Amino acid sequence: MKIRFKNLVTKDIVSFLSGLNEILFNERDFQIRLATHLLATRHYDDVDVEYYVPHTTLLDYIWQNELRLDIVLRRGAEYYIVELKYKTKTIKVETSRFGEYLSEKVEIVKNQGAQDLGRYDFWKDVRRIELVCNRFATVVGGAAVFLTNDMSYTKETRPTSNCHRFDMNEGWHEADKSWLRHTNLSQAHPNFQIKRAYHIRWNDLTVEATPFAYCLLHVEK
Repeated sequence: MKIRFKNLVTKDIVSFLSGLNEILFNERDFQIRLATHLLATRHYDDVDVEYYVPHTTLLDYIWQNELRLDIVLRRGAEYYIVELKYKTKTIKVETSRFGEYLSEKVEIVKNQGAQDLGRYDFWKDVRRIELVCNRFATVVGGAAVFLTNDMSYTKETRPTSNCHRFDMNEGWHEADKSWLRHTNLSQAHPNFQIKRAYHIRWNDLTVEATPFAYCLLHVEK
C-alpha cells in the first residue's frame, strides 16, 4: 500500500506539472492549484493544506517557527506529505485581466534571489518530512517538490561556497547540511543532518515559452 501511495502521488504531481499552461504567480498559487488538482483526481480521501503540526511534539526539531505542511494527503489510514518550493527569476509577459488585454508586459513573477536560502529551505523541507514520518506511524512518506525558472539551482556551486553542502545539482547529496563558515546567516539558519544521502534528478518544463525545471524527492520511512 505504501509503495502504491508513493507512485500515485508521483504520477499525479508530474501530471499537474507537465500540464501547466500558464505561469504560477507565487508559491501559494502553486500550493492551491496543486491541491485542487489532487482533489479532482479522487485518488485521496482527504487533501488538506497548511496542515498544522505542533513542532514541540517532534524530536530534534531545531527550528522555532511553526510547522504547517503545504499539503497532506490521506488514503484510508495512511498519510503522505507534499512540501513545495517555488523559486523564481523575474518573468514579464503579455496578459489580460478581467477579460481585458493589457497592452504592456507585466511582471507576474518576481526575482527572489537568495539562492543560498532557497537551497537551505529545500533541504529543511526534507528534514521536516523525515521528522514527521519518524513521529507518526500513519505517515508513510512524503515528497519535497522544487519548481524554478532560475537554473542556477540545477548547478553545483563552487566547493568554497558557504552553501556548498546545500547544493541541489543532479546527483547524490550527503546527509551533512551545514554551512562552511559561521556567519550571521548560519546563526539564523542552523546546521542540521538529514537521515541519509538523497539523489536529485531534474526535469525540464516549458510554460508560456518560459523554461522551468523541477525536482521531486521522495522521503520514506
